[in-house]
Amino acid sequence: SRISFINAGRSRRQMRLLRESIIWSYLSLTRVGSPTITQTPQIPPPELLGKRREITAYIGNPKCVSSPCLDYMADVEKSLQVIFFPEDSRNSTLVDAATAKYLQENPDAIIFAGPTGSKADADRHMAIAASQERTAVATFDWIGVFAALFNLEGMANEIVAETEGRYDCSARNAAALTADLPEEEKKTVLWAQYFNGYGWSVAHCPTWDSASYCEYAHHCGTNIVSRPEGLGTSYSFGSDTLYWYLTDEEFLEVGKDADLWIYPSKTFLDVYAEKKELLDQFKAVQNEEVYDTQGQGEHSWHEQRLAEYDVVALDVCALVGNGNPNAPVHRRRWFRNVYAEAIGFLPECNAPSEIGETYIPAEAECSPLFEDSAPLPDDSTTTSASIIPNGSTILASFVAGCLSFAIWF
Repeated sequence: SRISFINAGRSRRQMRLLRESIIWSYLSLTRVGSPTITQTPQIPPPELLGKRREITAYIGNPKCVSSPCLDYMADVEKSLQVIFFPEDSRNSTLVDAATAKYLQENPDAIIFAGPTGSKADADRHMAIAASQERTAVATFDWIGVFAALFNLEGMANEIVAETEGRYDCSARNAAALTADLPEEEKKTVLWAQYFNGYGWSVAHCPTWDSASYCEYAHHCGTNIVSRPEGLGTSYSFGSDTLYWYLTDEEFLEVGKDADLWIYPSKTFLDVYAEKKELLDQFKAVQNEEVYDTQGQGEHSWHEQRLAEYDVVALDVCALVGNGNPNAPVHRRRWFRNVYAEAIGFLPECNAPSEIGETYIPAEAECSPLFEDSAPLPDDSTTTSASIIPNGSTILASFVAGCLSFAIWF
């Protein structure tokens, strides 16, 4: 049986009602046992709910897992079974056989599959389609699905409400700070990454909710460079989705004047060494305003970050100068200046006690700038952040053997 929720223009309340009705219909027909994860973005919801112990297996490359506690469970306790064959990592036959054996030995286990589920043992798989959501807020709301499985809906509602409160706080602060700011004085963000063999993938924001980076720009009242429709070369990679890439010349034209550059990967310095002459023409490079997403380590951006979209918003607002300037000033957690800051890391798991505790994001505090701050941006009528009609798109990439989709950028 497969469950998936795709937000097709529904409100958050409508999505939650839909989720509740479908998940309870599912639970009334089947017994849900020990969950097995297959993608690292499936890790944050159980951690937020304090249910790491319920996860009994991980199907995938363990090097992609950032959670210190899950690493401890796999490497030290051996309580988390890992199904992976490093000597032949692309051999699906080996993985399928090992998975079938695991399911046979664990008759109550259920596998959290990707958006399309799995052909084999379909009745033992639950398709988790959070990666198909366009915005960070909608992706976070999938905690409700996991909560229903663990009978923790009340707890999930509290987590959602608290996170929304902090997120709304930073939006109001940004709105207050930019209310009278001329458009030309707002900073412009370039969100782009290079892919060998294809070119430059740059944000594409026809509307504020086209992707999470568009959402954050809108939230913080700033401009974002957006690829004009049809610019570049597209690839389908065997799917219905087109992935767009720009040449060096196209990228220079659309991104050279951006005030700061967010590079959502670990490869900036390598790319800079190869394309120094090109990149030295970018304002953000000249001013050393380039940030990658290794503030909490190499892979955490595609895992723990999904548990704290409110903190990412605080980071973005701070970067563009639209965060609360009063003490205590927010300290960036996710975006690392590639010139001045070291690669970050997550603290070790305080095992065994921490394994059963809920995950609490660091730096998750927002102080209202004014007692009666500006109203929230009107998402129902605003079509975008202040969007600069320039460069690009989404993509899929293998990073150290970990498949990372642009939806997680």
